[in-house]
Amino acid sequence: MYYVIQKHHGDPKKHYVAYTVPRYISSQNSQNIIFEFRVNDTVKRKWAPKEEIVLLTDDEQLFQNTLQKLEALKQVHLDKIDAAEEQLNQEIYSMLNSMQKQFEIIKKNN
Repeated sequence: MYYVIQKHHGDPKKHYVAYTVPRYISSQNSQNIIFEFRVNDTVKRKWAPKEEIVLLTDDEQLFQNTLQKLEALKQVHLDKIDAAEEQLNQEIYSMLNSMQKQFEIIKKNN
């Protein structure tokens, strides 16, 4: 079994995907790696650019250790992002209240 960590694009809070594959095909002449999966007696292939592969190993312990480090790093930043989002929401709420009060003052004075 091979263990893969691959960069993930699209979701800023999810930078990688981790998965296992029984077989892969690679060559120096190709810019891609082909991962083969078996699904109900059918071989499915997933192509991945080599530059997106962070780790490809048959060493499960190395894979687990690397995954734990990445998860810990991600969690530190996600905690900071959550705190910043909470602060932002409080600021937006405060702004909306202030604006509403100002609207009421303007209406009273007209």
